Amino acid sequence: MPKHQQLIEFLDSIQDSFQNRNLIKLSMSKASNRTDDLKMIYVTPVELRSGLKFSFKYRFKTRDEVKNYSTEEALELVKELIGNSFMQILLNTNEEEQQLLVNKKGKAKRIVKKHVIDQINLNHNKEKNYLIKSVDNIYLERLGVCDKNGRVKDKQQDKFRQINRYVELMSHWFEKTDHPTTLNIVDMGSGKGYLTFALYDYLKNQLGINVSITGVELRENLVKLCTEISNESGFNDLTFVSKDIRDFSAKEIDVIIALHACDTATDLAIYQGIIADAKLIVCAPCCHKQVRSEMGSTTQFKALTKHGIFEERQAEMLTDTIRSLLMEREGFKTKIFEFISNEHTRKNVMMIGQKTKAKRNRKQIDDNVKQLKESFNIKRHELEDLLSKL
Repeated sequence: MPKHQQLIEFLDSIQDSFQNRNLIKLSMSKASNRTDDLKMIYVTPVELRSGLKFSFKYRFKTRDEVKNYSTEEALELVKELIGNSFMQILLNTNEEEQQLLVNKKGKAKRIVKKHVIDQINLNHNKEKNYLIKSVDNIYLERLGVCDKNGRVKDKQQDKFRQINRYVELMSHWFEKTDHPTTLNIVDMGSGKGYLTFALYDYLKNQLGINVSITGVELRENLVKLCTEISNESGFNDLTFVSKDIRDFSAKEIDVIIALHACDTATDLAIYQGIIADAKLIVCAPCCHKQVRSEMGSTTQFKALTKHGIFEERQAEMLTDTIRSLLMEREGFKTKIFEFISNEHTRKNVMMIGQKTKAKRNRKQIDDNVKQLKESFNIKRHELEDLLSKL
């Protein structure tokens, strides 16, 4: 770490704010390693059952991760990061705002601005700037996420965070997608509609996009419930139909979504998106039973599948890797990532395919798929079988 007087004074101020409990937020940005996926780190104090901790929110390009540290651990980590990994730091306390700018040569410039804030909120569940609000929200109340006063129920905190994270991610991808006059979205296996309602609310009422969303769900009782809630909410262009994914067809689909569609239902949804020439395919795969049941135990990788938990994870990786390859073969640029921390849900992998005009080497992709299948004695893959009919 460069030994510059202004840097030393800034680090002393951070240490004082940690120890005196007057830190509001510490933001570290302008990463020195531009190839690293980590963009920023936010540090805030949080009062947990085990006592005062410092919450580090690691902001990556497509996800966030949160880790909590003791005062000593947090200080050591901050001192290691500032001036090495991050070159622009903002310190907010209840007395002042300080900014530190470090150049490539290690020279630091410290800027101090005095102000006073009476109280710091250490509540772990404090109100955040969510895209989807809980207050005066008919559909969240009817779905049991919040009460009549707009307070998110204790057991629904994870669901509420998941809803907002989903909407946040989707807004990012819709910015990359060319919109027709009316954006036609189909949500395959919409279930109870938590995410379907939230996406409609955000696109229609906050972004002002002319959107039409259809939730496809086999269970008639859920379709009836969602239709009632949609009518109560005044969501005129949000409809729900009771159909099997296999039997659903639409003349025009711009975006197709399949969140936690069980096993091969995800393959069916991807297939529907491909044949509809959709601009965007969004999936959160679930179960992966088909490939797991086919995986042979006598392959050269049998040690990987000896234990059930590893067999399950290997099946997930194989299934979704082949899905990704097949989507790329059909002209989609794919990305797979965690869309919410696995402390909130184990079903946290999202796969997105964006239609492009780029040419693909179909033979090379087919060879890659064949090699993966042969390596684990997999005789068939549902999406590959569906696409073979085209």
